[in-house]
Amino acid sequence: MPELSSVFSLVNYAFVLFFGIVAALYLADIGFCDHKRVYVLTLFFFGIAQLLFYLIMGESVLYKCYPFLIHIPLIALIFLRFHRNLSISAISVLSAYLLCTPRKWFGTFVAFFFDRNPVVSNIASIIITIPLLVLVIRFVSPYIIRLKYESRTTLLLFFLLPLVYYVLEYTFTVYTDLLYTGGAVVIDFMDSFLVVSFFILSVLSLKFSSEKNKAERENILLTTAATQAQKEIAQLSASQQQAAIYRHDLRHHMNFIQSCLDQNNPKEATSYIHEICTNLEHSSVIRYCVNESVNLIVSSYANQAAVNHIPMQISITATEFSRFQITDLCSLFANALENALHACQQMNPQSQRYISLKVYEKNTQLCIQIKNSYEQPVVFADDIPISRSVNHGIGVQSMISVVEKYHGVYGFFADHGEFRFQASM
Repeated sequence: MPELSSVFSLVNYAFVLFFGIVAALYLADIGFCDHKRVYVLTLFFFGIAQLLFYLIMGESVLYKCYPFLIHIPLIALIFLRFHRNLSISAISVLSAYLLCTPRKWFGTFVAFFFDRNPVVSNIASIIITIPLLVLVIRFVSPYIIRLKYESRTTLLLFFLLPLVYYVLEYTFTVYTDLLYTGGAVVIDFMDSFLVVSFFILSVLSLKFSSEKNKAERENILLTTAATQAQKEIAQLSASQQQAAIYRHDLRHHMNFIQSCLDQNNPKEATSYIHEICTNLEHSSVIRYCVNESVNLIVSSYANQAAVNHIPMQISITATEFSRFQITDLCSLFANALENALHACQQMNPQSQRYISLKVYEKNTQLCIQIKNSYEQPVVFADDIPISRSVNHGIGVQSMISVVEKYHGVYGFFADHGEFRFQASM
């Protein structure tokens, strides 16, 4: 029986080595298909070294020398041969070591039902090796691989936690047996370590989540601002092109009018002049606001409303916009007016459609009120209108982000066929 136990113990060590090396390489983004030769040679030479050490020095010495015999050389291999970041190299090896823990626990758990037989423990650990490795490669490695794109703070966190566990594991179970003989002091220390680690992870996770949400909001603003800038450029380009055409054709217009007058045909000349004036009015940007960018956005949507036969009332008495970024103002007004325009376009009959924009200053605050008629039911979630249509709903998020950026307040209301957006910032 002792010989059988030694055989299975040696086989188990071979499976531990296989699991650790393969898991570490995959966690470092070194796949088997692209590096078959490296896998074979690494497993062979590390296996030979482990076997010789086991036969010459014994299992106990091998276990204590494992960091210097396997772990540190494996980190050096990943760092020097595959040119991975040193932090990534260490994280991949330490994480692979941590992931060996469930494998060991499974063997201990199964052996518990067989009077803690070490042979059963080794056999169970061997059996679970391949399924656990597949789970690690498929579900864990993709996330560890992404660490190379993360900040130094994130890398430090993922490095320190497995490193501390690694040091404690070897200190309390390999080089000493304090975990089993240290009593309450060691047990309380391990409990404290787990609690502190949990709170550190929680705080950092919340911090990273907050930064991510902030970045996403800023990205929404930038995307919306870029879209509105394209619309502004397109409108200016169209206006300038039309003006250039009229300047170029001015001589022809004047000649035609002169010809009408020479032929004593004033009605046709008057009609032609009226047509030119109408076209010029349609191509001009009406001034609603002292701020050029805001005026351009409002004018653009006023023109769209006119084309769609939607009455639009505009009153902008506010004059102080210097404390706001132009991209934020354009994003706010453009999204609000676009939503209002979209709601009116869905209405039938058309006679009930309208949009109202009012912007004024009160107690040094910029106050905005946009009202429009609607027909389709408005769905709210936490007092925020939502849309289940694809590519819709981002505009509302962008509007909220702008108002919150300037520590303002906002509100969305819908009743009796009228939708209102109000903001003060």
